Amino acid sequence: MLKLFDLILDYLFVPKCGGCGTRMDKTENGICKRCRNIYEDERAEYCEFCGMEAAICTCIPPNLLINGCFDYRKLFFYKSSDENTPMRRMIYGVKRGYNLALLKFFAKEMLDINKDDPFEDAIVTFSPRTKKAVKEYGYDQSKILAKWYAKYAGLHFENLIRRKRDRKRSEQKKLNYRQRVKNVKGAFEICNSDRVMGKTVVLIDDVVTSGATVGECVDLLYSVGAKNVICRSIAHTYRKNKRKND
Repeated sequence: MLKLFDLILDYLFVPKCGGCGTRMDKTENGICKRCRNIYEDERAEYCEFCGMEAAICTCIPPNLLINGCFDYRKLFFYKSSDENTPMRRMIYGVKRGYNLALLKFFAKEMLDINKDDPFEDAIVTFSPRTKKAVKEYGYDQSKILAKWYAKYAGLHFENLIRRKRDRKRSEQKKLNYRQRVKNVKGAFEICNSDRVMGKTVVLIDDVVTSGATVGECVDLLYSVGAKNVICRSIAHTYRKNKRKND
């Protein structure tokens, strides 16, 4: 009877791959071997601007640059137009599916970018999700990423930024470049300004598109005395042949 119960538990709780949904071996971490290979291929794609692989590309979105962030890295370029691909399902697993194994996997991968720069005195924080999205999906994926990133790095995690309760704002994904910048202007405030003064802050987000949201957070952190703000994300949305106003 006990063996039967164990078999039932194994069947119910064996993890599924965040990329293809297949049942995985318990020793695998977030994604299966096949999807891991696909992920590695995505990391090896070249940036059209600098010609470097995505995993080592140091190109920075203008909205981060103008707000003083000179250190931004991502794991891969996310092609939001791709339909029903493992990479799209991974992003959806992070944003909507609360796939904790996948979130932990990406936190480790983001930390790998920093393996030569331990940032021993840094504070890890995150770009907060909208209250509407947190209510809809039940969690803030960037907060979870930041917590696990901090844990793996041996750094201190802290809630430094929160969204203001003011006017109703549109969803960023429905806006173009200029609208995104305007939409997040003044949308955030610092929770613990005394913790930021003179510190290096590692700011975590899941996917950066225009950089408007993260850039606003960077500007806010510098305004209360941060020494340096370093940005890390899972992906940077790749949009080829963007229109001038987008």
